[in-house]
This record gives sequence, C-alpha cells and structure tokens, in this order.
Amino acid sequence: MAIVAAGIIFPVTDALALWDNKLELFATETVTSDDNVFRSSNDSNPATVLGSSEKGDTYRTTAFGFNLNVPVSRQRFQVSAIWNNNRYQRLTNLDFNGHDGTAVWLWQLGNDLSGKLGYEETSALASFSNVGGRSADPLKTRQTFGDAAYVITPRWRLEAGARELKQTNGDTTRQASDVNIRNTDFMLSYVTPRENSIGLSLREEDGRYPNRQLVAGSLFDNAYTQHSVGTVIDWTITGKSHLNAHADRVSRDYDQLPARNFDGTTFRAVYDWKPTGKLSLNVIAHRDISAIEDVGTSFVLIKGFELRPSLNLTDKIDLSGSLGYSIWDYLGDPGIVLGTLPNRRDRVRSISAAALYRPDRAITLILSLLHEKRSSNVQFRDYAVNVVQLNFRIAF
Repeated sequence: MAIVAAGIIFPVTDALALWDNKLELFATETVTSDDNVFRSSNDSNPATVLGSSEKGDTYRTTAFGFNLNVPVSRQRFQVSAIWNNNRYQRLTNLDFNGHDGTAVWLWQLGNDLSGKLGYEETSALASFSNVGGRSADPLKTRQTFGDAAYVITPRWRLEAGARELKQTNGDTTRQASDVNIRNTDFMLSYVTPRENSIGLSLREEDGRYPNRQLVAGSLFDNAYTQHSVGTVIDWTITGKSHLNAHADRVSRDYDQLPARNFDGTTFRAVYDWKPTGKLSLNVIAHRDISAIEDVGTSFVLIKGFELRPSLNLTDKIDLSGSLGYSIWDYLGDPGIVLGTLPNRRDRVRSISAAALYRPDRAITLILSLLHEKRSSNVQFRDYAVNVVQLNFRIAF
C-alpha cells in the first residue's frame, strides 16, 4: 500500500526525470505462490520428510533500489543496487534479506581501445532445485571483472579479459561447495563492414575449493584447471535474423582423482528471428559444463534446447513464454568415481508464460506462470513444481 501511495503522491510526469534521467529509483512488490518449495520428490511422503502434508507456500518480496547511468566525456559509469526482503507465510525459517549490486566503468581511450571494469555482488538463498534439504542456505557471490578490446585494423579486433569469482555458502553443511575461480580470456576476431564477426577464442580457468569434501570417510580436494579453445561467430543473417554461437574444445583436469577429468566439445547457439515488428522468437541450443551455482562440487554436463517466443501485443502489453528441455549428467563428484554414488542423469522439462502490462512509463505489472518437471535415475531426485508470481514495480 505504501508503494501505491507513493505512486499517487509523486506526479508521473516527474517519474523518470531525476538528474536528467541519469538516476532511476524504484520499488517492487512481488507475491509468489510455489507448490513445492523444497523441490520434494513425488515418491516421498511430505509429512515424513517435511513434517507437514503441505509442500508449498506463498511468500512476499519487497524490494527497493536504484539505477545510475552517468556519462563523463567518453567514459560511462553505471551503478545499480537492490535490497530485498523475503517473508514466507508458513516456512518462516526461509525468511531472508538479500541484495544485488553492480558497479561498472565503461572506459574508452581514443577511437581504437575500449573496455570495462566492474564489480558484482549478490546475496540470496540458494535454490533447492539442485541441492536437497530443508534449511536455508544464504549464498553470497562476488565477482570482479575487466576486459579490453583493441581495433588493430578496421577488419581485425583483439579482446582480452579476466574475472575472479568467489562464492560462499552460509549453511555449514554445504561449505564444501565454497569456491574461488579465476579465468582469463583472449579472442581474435575478423569483423566485416556490417559488423558481423568470426573469431578464435582461448580461455584458462583455475578453480579452488577452500574446504575439502568428505566422501566415504576421506577428504577430497576438488581443485581443477580448465583449458578451452574455440570459435565464436556473431552474424546478422538477414534484417530479421541473427546468430550468436560459440563452440569450444574443453579440457578440465582435477588435482585429485583424475578419473573424473573431462575432455570434450561444448557449444551454445542462439538464433534470433523477428518476422514482424511485434513478434520474435529465440531458439537456444547448448551442450556445456554447468556454470558455478549451487549444484555443489560436482560439475554437470548439460545438453538441451529452449524456445522463447515474445509478442508485443500493444504499446502497453507484452506477452512472452519459454519451452525448455535438458539432460543433466553429473560427472565430477568424487563419490561417483569411488562408486559410493550412482551415475546420475536427470531430465528437466519446463514451460512458462508471462504477461507484462505497463499502464504508464513508471509502472509495470507482470504476471508469470511456470511449470517444471524433473525426472532422475536416482531415487528421490525427481520433482514437479508450479509457480505463480505477480510483480508490481514503480519507478521515480
């Protein structure tokens, strides 16, 4: 109600006029209904596992934040932050205050050298989709990054970047998944007069786990090094279609238990098609090692596809959706190599839809629906979930 009142008190005409449109203040209120919060198996008895016959809950998220975008000569400084308060109706042990923040300096030297330098930090509860349990796990992720691009000639561009990621788990039972990752990238691209490009990329990655993982009575170090070489293409095929894709040969070597090393080809391709000014379709196909999240110390080889249609129905109404299917092969856990855990393969199917209504430039309403189903060859790792979410956002 306070957010609605603020929208009435402050004139809409002033909503996006703070500091000559360089600063945006906003507030959001989100109500989420989740019928399987802990992603419990269909074969489990919720009364036994959860202590209640109810698997779902409704929770509210109140958030406040700002976006700052300031150009200074040929430089640009971007800062954004959001603080959120999450409160559950029944599962009050999951109540949590989180935040997201980003600071980026987009720099330019002369006409041929440019890049960015930045820092990101996120504090949120870890998802229950990939890690079982019923206790809250505050997950903090911090990233420092920088990159540079140099135009050698009008046809050739050289890019280099470095990134450091640190992720820590608040739940002591999951601290074996705390990780520090450093990586560097290099890419040399040929650029056409129409800004299409094709290039060769190199990547080095070093992952270190401060806490060892206990498996079968022994402690294991999950540290690894990873090398990849590949090709990257960014091509506008026609005025209505665009392709962005990369394919890499990846080699991951573990310091301990080399039997779980990975050597294979990964790829990700995104095809954008816009047949009309109002309708668009994104098609995504991928085969990749999972990004660091809350999967745990095991790496996962994920293969799948996703379709994302969207329709600009009117100036104020947008419709969108997604349809996805993927196969998850859990390969990097020491327990699999030692035979204490079975070879695990999951199949994930999801479908979602969203409607966005913007009655004014300062106000946005979003209603979204999600159905996701996971099957697994390991007992109690399957689940089905339905999520309904209503979001209200007002900006000043």
